[in-house]
Amino acid sequence: MKKLFLVVLLAMVSTVTFAQISWNVQAGVNMSNLSNIEDSKMKFGYQVGVGMEYAIDDMWSIRPSLQFITKGAKADYSEEGASVESSMNPMYLQLPVMAAAGFNISDNMKVVVKAGPYFAFGIGGKSKDSYSYEGVSQEEEYDIFGDDGAKRFDFGLGVGAALEFGKMFVGLDGLFGLTKMYDGDGAPKNTTIALSVGYKF
Repeated sequence: MKKLFLVVLLAMVSTVTFAQISWNVQAGVNMSNLSNIEDSKMKFGYQVGVGMEYAIDDMWSIRPSLQFITKGAKADYSEEGASVESSMNPMYLQLPVMAAAGFNISDNMKVVVKAGPYFAFGIGGKSKDSYSYEGVSQEEEYDIFGDDGAKRFDFGLGVGAALEFGKMFVGLDGLFGLTKMYDGDGAPKNTTIALSVGYKF
């Protein structure tokens, strides 16, 4: 038992000794959509944030980030002379927590694959509907997270890959929401594909 305790203690000490923390800033663009909405289309958005990398060993690390991100979708409907154009533009503070594995491909270049959960909280955004019928048009706009609006909390899973060269990196991430934006069967969930660039400190 003493030997086992000593081995575990040495392993913990060596892990803590090796562990290194670095920081980064990141910015990018994304394409988002909402599931279960008929004829919905992807919408262009963006995200900015700061991140931390907690290196466990030469390969493995934990990478949480705090991001401001826009999501949503667009949809167009038309029937018998009437048309409707809808656009949802929710904004979130988002916290992805990714486990990452890095593979060196040269002295100054690394490929990283990562996966993990994300947590997000809606902080604002508008939904806009434009109606047109026989030459008469009307627009309506309301807060997405207002009374009887969408749920603010969003949770899902993320996967991604990045190419790191020196202190710079380029990453591509997919975020797949597991939380319904509204109550009820068939309510939509967020889906986002994001391309970002960043710099490590």
